[in-house]
Amino acid sequence: MRKLMLSAVLLLLLTNIVVLSGVAYNRSGEPVVSLELTERELTMVQSYRRADENSGTALSLQWQVSGGVELPEFLFAGGRSPEWLDEAKLSALGFNLAALKRDKEQDRHRWRSLAREVVIVLEYDAEAYQQALLLADHQVSQLREKLAESPGDENLTDKLKQAEEQLTRLKISQTRLYAVDAGLEQQALADKYADSEKYLFVRGDIGPGWDDDAVTGRIQRLTIQQVHVPLPYSQQLAELTQGQRFSAYNTEPIAPRYRVRLNIGKRLEPWIAAVVPIGEGNQGQ
Repeated sequence: MRKLMLSAVLLLLLTNIVVLSGVAYNRSGEPVVSLELTERELTMVQSYRRADENSGTALSLQWQVSGGVELPEFLFAGGRSPEWLDEAKLSALGFNLAALKRDKEQDRHRWRSLAREVVIVLEYDAEAYQQALLLADHQVSQLREKLAESPGDENLTDKLKQAEEQLTRLKISQTRLYAVDAGLEQQALADKYADSEKYLFVRGDIGPGWDDDAVTGRIQRLTIQQVHVPLPYSQQLAELTQGQRFSAYNTEPIAPRYRVRLNIGKRLEPWIAAVVPIGEGNQGQ
């Protein structure tokens, strides 16, 4: 029994050493990326509890893809299938398109197992987000023009209201972090997207889908889904939010209340370096 207990203790110690060594390596040297995001991109999903010295607080990484020109589909993009993830990109990521097309009826049932881990580029508050704003604003303008021609059309009235609400959320509370590219080599992507204040590099799974005979791509998940918040940052966030839950889809959108300096290390694993409150004069930032 003593030998068994000793073996269990040693195994636990070795496991901790491996984990801590990985954390130390990930954070050694300069971060691969150090980017300041807001509550729009890092939403608190668990709250700090004073009695819990380890902190149960986590931030959920909110990201998006643009997938078309019509509202609201291009904003929600529930399928996570961005336009740039076409057959050419899938081939570059190592997918055998000929085999996928030939065996599509069989492969449809095992699409999860066909996924590949790649490095995904997330762009912050830049071209993809600005394009989404332009498209949303254009949609509102078009609906207003149509409603002016048919002022009694209740269907157009409802669509305009939804489009205006969507535009408001996009401006105030929805994430500005968009998936814009993917690749197999981290360094190649880092060279291509060298602006450290605009881009995050994260690992994720991309898998195939089918649209008739065409093979489509889908971002199935990112390995970074939540970021643990250690003390004292967890206590700071609890004080800033005061128990009021942030959601981009509230009837009355809440403007972000904090910024978080997020570092990404050598293993593309994140950690929080700072939390800063957003002043009342900068609520939309």
